[in-house]
Amino acid sequence: MPKQYLDYQYVDGELSPFYYVLKLFKGEVNWDKHVFYFDLFPPIKSEEYSEIDESLINYCVHASELIINKDYPNKLGVNLKALKKRLAFDIHDPSVIEQFFLYAPDVISIVGEFPTEYKMGFMITV
Repeated sequence: MPKQYLDYQYVDGELSPFYYVLKLFKGEVNWDKHVFYFDLFPPIKSEEYSEIDESLINYCVHASELIINKDYPNKLGVNLKALKKRLAFDIHDPSVIEQFFLYAPDVISIVGEFPTEYKMGFMITV
């Protein structure tokens, strides 16, 4: 699961969520699939300073490349097929991408509010 955090920046003199960042683990995204789903966790808030690591290979995901699927209610998807089409102009091998940037206001408009807590259900069988 990618590390998720909100990067805040000053917009019109106010500190506002600007990027929703997904820091990916190597091999986490299966680029042969059409969609990459990730759990919507309450993101770590980065208000004091930017946690954007400029040394990583980053790529922006547009709002039109985000997917909501009723079968995955606590997940958001990235349309990899559409993203790869756009990537072809910039990056030959998409597996080198280490972070996705999503414009926070776009994500908020799609999912409503970011979750404030994360609950996992499990069953123990004996």
